[in-house]
Amino acid sequence: MNSERNCINLVQISDPHLFADRLGSMYGLNTLQSLQAVVNEVARQPFDLGVVTGDLSQDHQPGAYHHLRDVLQGLKMPLHLIPGNHDDWALMRETFGEGNISCNKAVVLGQWQIILLNTQVVGEVGGCLSGSELSWLEETLANGGAAHVVVCIHHHPVDIGSRWLDQIGLHNADKLFEVLASYPQVKALLWGHVHQAFDECRAGLRLLSCPSTCIQFRPGSDKFALDLLPPGYRWLRLYDDGSLETGIRRLETMPGQIDPDQKGY
Repeated sequence: MNSERNCINLVQISDPHLFADRLGSMYGLNTLQSLQAVVNEVARQPFDLGVVTGDLSQDHQPGAYHHLRDVLQGLKMPLHLIPGNHDDWALMRETFGEGNISCNKAVVLGQWQIILLNTQVVGEVGGCLSGSELSWLEETLANGGAAHVVVCIHHHPVDIGSRWLDQIGLHNADKLFEVLASYPQVKALLWGHVHQAFDECRAGLRLLSCPSTCIQFRPGSDKFALDLLPPGYRWLRLYDDGSLETGIRRLETMPGQIDPDQKGY
């Protein structure tokens, strides 16, 4: 924890879409090299904790998770991972056990608890929270692990204004918000999946997404479309009084050449 500013510095990394093949690319962009470039930037900042919010792999192969582990080991902080629709949850748990990089679903640091939920539905692009996951969330919140809470998921729980993406979000988001409404200590809800930044506040809850570490999706598009913004990540400062500051940092330049005609997603 950063004692001088009395806050916790949290970083959100998302959607690296790695392949077992180190040369694997999406629309011409090497996803491993792009992730490494983003992690190099993250490593220059004084973060206390990191979350990686899904779609770690693109091809469901063990090698993709091994590459992820190799890259993330360069960050000297605890990192917590959740699956996205492209992931193999069993392989993730096998590869990332207890340790600095893990699939642990809850962590307390100072006055804040970070809770990570699995929204994956095997074989589906959209997401859903199972009854057991929702029950675990409510039990965890009721036990009051910390004064303030951030919840992390993969699929977006609100429409973001892109028709094609809004069809593949969190299908039972109403159930999630029903639980969260009873626990005002939840200050923010973070997600990945959408490959773009989103920041709104609804009923006192900050709703946040972040860029992908590889390709970006064009905001406000009815059909699939790429944005040419560079990859990036979200930073958050979580203060002891429950307030937070957040923003997006991107690479200064694209770490490769985007080819919109190449298939890959």
